Amino acid sequence: MTNRAPGATRLIEGLFREPGLMETLQKDPETVYDDYGLTNAEKDALRDGSFTALGNIGVHPVLRMHYQMVLNPDMANHVTIRDFLTRLEEEKKNG
Repeated sequence: MTNRAPGATRLIEGLFREPGLMETLQKDPETVYDDYGLTNAEKDALRDGSFTALGNIGVHPVLRMHYQMVLNPDMANHVTIRDFLTRLEEEKKNG
């Protein structure tokens, strides 16, 4: 898988490394997007936040799952690795 979304990838990785970034993203996402120099496609995908939208720009599946848990922390209580693998297989079939 090629990384067609280097800015989005750096941002998602940074959410778990940079103190305060997650809170800043939740309060002022547009400023964070600009700070990371995201393309319009990356911004649109992050605003959408769906597994498919992030996949369409080339974000790694594990980072997609992490980003979705940032958007919806309760998700971690309801999603198992089997659910994740099922979604990944569906995506492979459907493109």
